[in-house]
Amino acid sequence: MRREWELEDLIECWTLHEDEFALLGNKSGATRLGFGLVLKFFEQEARFPRREDVPKAAVEFMAGQWTGGGPAR
Repeated sequence: MRREWELEDLIECWTLHEDEFALLGNKSGATRLGFGLVLKFFEQEARFPRREDVPKAAVEFMAGQWTGGGPAR
């Protein structure tokens, strides 16, 4: 997994879609973010990540997707 990400790549690879966001409905806070990161990482790499595998830029981008309990629009 690469470490440097452009905004366009973050949007393409790390944006949760409606059906993916629905999977996070019963989770909150850090659990929601962690589950979302694992879901998108697995989608890209076909394996579960170790903590150091997830790029910081992806964590920050995905954390910004939640506004008022739903995906950012």
